[in-house]
Amino acid sequence: MAYQALYRKYRPATFSEIVGQDVVKKTLQNALKTGKISHAYLFSGPRGIGKTTIAKLFAKAVNCLSLKDGNPCFECANCLAASSRECPDIIEIDAASNNGVDEIRELRNKVSLVPSELNYKVYIIDEVHMLSIGAFNALLKTLEEPPSHVIFILATTDLHKVPITIVSRCQCFHFKRISEKDIVHRLKEITDLENIQIDSEVLDEIARYCDGGMRDALGMLDKLSSYTSSKITLDDMREINGLLSQSDICDFVQKIMEKDNQFVIDKLNEIYQNGKDLTRFVEDLILNLRNQLVQKYVYHDNSINDSFVNHLVLTLNQLLNDLKDSSNIKTLIEIRLLQFMNQQESIETVTKSEKIELTSSNIKINSKETVEVDTSIKESINPVIKTTFEEEKSNFDIELQKIRINNTFALADKKDLIELKKKWDKIMDYTLDREIGAVACFLADATPVVASTKNIILTFEYNSMVERGNSMIDKIENALKKIFDTTYRVVLLSNDDWKKEKEVYIQNKKNNVHYEYQEEVEQEIPASSPPEEVVEDTSDLTQTAIQLFGQKIVKIDE
Repeated sequence: MAYQALYRKYRPATFSEIVGQDVVKKTLQNALKTGKISHAYLFSGPRGIGKTTIAKLFAKAVNCLSLKDGNPCFECANCLAASSRECPDIIEIDAASNNGVDEIRELRNKVSLVPSELNYKVYIIDEVHMLSIGAFNALLKTLEEPPSHVIFILATTDLHKVPITIVSRCQCFHFKRISEKDIVHRLKEITDLENIQIDSEVLDEIARYCDGGMRDALGMLDKLSSYTSSKITLDDMREINGLLSQSDICDFVQKIMEKDNQFVIDKLNEIYQNGKDLTRFVEDLILNLRNQLVQKYVYHDNSINDSFVNHLVLTLNQLLNDLKDSSNIKTLIEIRLLQFMNQQESIETVTKSEKIELTSSNIKINSKETVEVDTSIKESINPVIKTTFEEEKSNFDIELQKIRINNTFALADKKDLIELKKKWDKIMDYTLDREIGAVACFLADATPVVASTKNIILTFEYNSMVERGNSMIDKIENALKKIFDTTYRVVLLSNDDWKKEKEVYIQNKKNNVHYEYQEEVEQEIPASSPPEEVVEDTSDLTQTAIQLFGQKIVKIDE
């Protein structure tokens, strides 16, 4: 006999064999016991969790002549007929390939025919959301008032795509993902029956990887058992599915924290060349960071930098959303990670064990506001890392910002905002541009919230990003002109500041306060200061003092 896939071989034959879905099972079994059978059912939920299996089982049970606690007996004539693949009274329809009006009209014409062998004629329509609008309309009346001998069971993985007129005519059941614990228990039963040698940690990994789907879990077990005839190990699981070990993922996160650009690029290229799933890799990174936060807040592990973890999770989550529409996944991941490592504000503070760097014994401030540095201090101590966003102070005047916010609201047009959002992804095409590539990478994290033909307001998640942008506002406006061929006056706000401005705007509109366009006044940019005297000493501690207090007031004590 030909080999049969595990998910087919071990398809549940009774309600008690079905893993999970306790509410659905109990409701349907009680309906069968009491005879309260509905004319139409709608099963919705993720793939591989038992929708079609329960539909087939219910079709047999509703026709069984001798139910046993709500389960078919598999002995009566009806059960034997229903188990036959040629049974004409249980009709399975794949809506993905039979989604036209003609197919549904043919179904509607046959509905009136009485069952030839069973008590009920059961129509199981799988992936019902794939039906066309015309087909749904053709099905409506029949679904609402079918003949007494007909039962419809509709199944879908996308309930929101099913018209509400269809949903309201059915008794709806939402199927839940199967818990990892239940999946592992079922897999253990099957491996024992099939004499498959497998490590318990592999079963845990399969359950996690399959995201609540029993069919996917059995398919994975099937593939692993074919891959090796010896005991299945975690390395086999990772090799066949292109997964990385937890230690590799932890190392990768650590390298991101250390801003090791070369390692990150090389590792991503290695993962890509080995054919591993990069989207899955990003999901594993997020899961690893989630576990770190649990370790921090639940088990009080204070060694974890929760600020870094939170920021990276937000970045990766946005990246994961963008990957769905990307045609070059590897490049997008590289750009976002490089951008995160090299544009985030990251100041390493001096720890208690390193107080020797900046104690009163080696740095003194005298009455002339100069810093005296004792150069005898060891140069092996770690300097404070200079922030990536440390530029000259922003020359973007606060009053000018208020004027631009006012002007943006005065000229705001919803059509202009919608149009700008539609083409905002065009920025990604310029991330490698020699002239504006760096600015384009920066703007990729911005979100336009108000727009007109002259002014726009862009928001960022963090204040540090706004400060960075305000220091190069001219470059941003020039980049936008090159990308969109439009001259914009730009305002940058953090998400929190934008909420405040929005509340003020809404309140003003309620009070009938009108925004009038104002001409911008040229800013007075102070004359540049003469170049500071260069300090020749280049020791780590001296450079640390220069970074903290400014080169102008640092004096070397010989």
